Amino acid sequence: MRRRAFLSLLALVAPLLWATPAAAQGPPDDQLASPKLRIEWADFKKLYDTKGVIVVDVRETPSFEAGHIPGARSIPLDKIEARAAELKKLGKPIVAYCA
Repeated sequence: MRRRAFLSLLALVAPLLWATPAAAQGPPDDQLASPKLRIEWADFKKLYDTKGVIVVDVRETPSFEAGHIPGARSIPLDKIEARAAELKKLGKPIVAYCA
């Protein structure tokens, strides 16, 4: 279940992080299904274990405080676009999740 949440949310959030103003209204559905926007659990785990990835929990603050992946940053989904430049400056792949 957690694996599906990572993959699904990554497909939704990643386009926001690299969106140009013209694409800011949201990617077409075929882009959301792109394998380029997904990560396999084993690949994520390797990156996570070596601190090679930024993990972003996009749930609201109460949910984050109730429990989250250790080291995850809390950035609610409605704030992702506003903080995209900040995340890009970190220079690592970003994996977002909601469950």
